[in-house]
Amino acid sequence: MKIKGTVITGTGEGKHYLSKKEYKRQCENKLGFVPFPGTFNIKIDIEDKKKFLKLKKQGGIFLHGFKKNSKVFGSVKCFRAVLMGKHVVIAIPEKSSYNDVMEIISDKNLRNELNLKDGDYVEVEVLTHARNKKIKEI
Repeated sequence: MKIKGTVITGTGEGKHYLSKKEYKRQCENKLGFVPFPGTFNIKIDIEDKKKFLKLKKQGGIFLHGFKKNSKVFGSVKCFRAVLMGKHVVIAIPEKSSYNDVMEIISDKNLRNELNLKDGDYVEVEVLTHARNKKIKEI
C-alpha cells in the first residue's frame, strides 16, 4: 500500500511524547531503534485518505500507553514503511488530534536526512510483510 501527501510542520507534540523514556524504551525493544525526538508529518492526499483509514484499522506493532504523574499517555500503533528509500515507522497515536496527517518516526531527523521541506510531495510505502521485524532485520 502506498500513501502520498505533502510534508508539513507538526504541532511539536511528537517531540514531547518521543522524549518520554517509556516510549523510547518500547521503540528500541519493539522497533529496533531509539527515535529522533519529533515526528515527520505528511498531510495525506484526499485520494489516499481512505487507504490511511484502512491502515488505522489493521493490526500493527503496539507501543503501550502508560500513566505518569496522574497523566495518561495513550497507546501508539506502528507500521513499518519506506520513505524515499529510508526505512521508517508510521506512528498512529490512540489519542491523535489528526485525521488527515500521517506521523512518521525514525532514528534520524528525516527533514535533514532526506533534504525535505514543507510543501514537498512524498510517497510512503507501507511494508505489511515486515510487521513484526525490527528495522535492522528488514
